[in-house]
Amino acid sequence: MKSVYQAAHGFDAHMVKDLLEQAGIPAQVRGEFLQGALGELPAGGMVTVWVAGADVTRAREVVLAWERSAPDAPVEAEFDGSPVPVLRPPRTSHRIRALVAALLLVPVLWWAMARLLG
Repeated sequence: MKSVYQAAHGFDAHMVKDLLEQAGIPAQVRGEFLQGALGELPAGGMVTVWVAGADVTRAREVVLAWERSAPDAPVEAEFDGSPVPVLRPPRTSHRIRALVAALLLVPVLWWAMARLLG
């Protein structure tokens, strides 16, 4: 078995795994549960998609074709001496998460302050 894709997180890896399986290439996701051990720390390169040695060339072609059709350009990393595409989540998602967290946190803090002072 060889790695053909290095994902930013488990969701990307499972998307690629499903894409490969639709193309008739059996695939496995490895390392997705290792990210939970590190919590919120960034741990890149832990989640990978693996295929059988005979399917490596075809799998990389499928993944690269999919990456080229995606709106965001892929970032490539070295893995076993050959380039492996890596998708990173868009930066705007962090802003959206912060906004949602603030919208959820402000009413709770408002209620707590009103209860303490009132």
